[in-house]
Amino acid sequence: MQFTKGTKVKLKTFLGKANPTKGTNPQDNYWKIIGQRGEIIEDTLNYNDRVLVLFEKDLDQFEVANHNPIINSLWILPDDLELVE
Repeated sequence: MQFTKGTKVKLKTFLGKANPTKGTNPQDNYWKIIGQRGEIIEDTLNYNDRVLVLFEKDLDQFEVANHNPIINSLWILPDDLELVE
C-alpha cells in the first residue's frame, strides 16, 4: 500500500512484529506505541524505505527515543501502518 502526505494512519506493528524481541532497550521499545494514530508528513520513501509519521500523542509519555527534528515523529515502514478512516 502506498501512503501519501496527509494520510491518517495507525501503527499496527513495528518492524513487522507485534511484540519486541527479548532484551529490547526500553527507549527502543517502539512496540509500546502500537495502536497510536498519526499523519504521514513525508511520503517520499526515505531512511530505509520508511515514511515520516507525526503521532497525535506525545511520544515522551511512552518513554521511547524521540530524537527526530520534528518532535513526536518517527520514520515508519509503510507495512507497519494501516489507514484510519
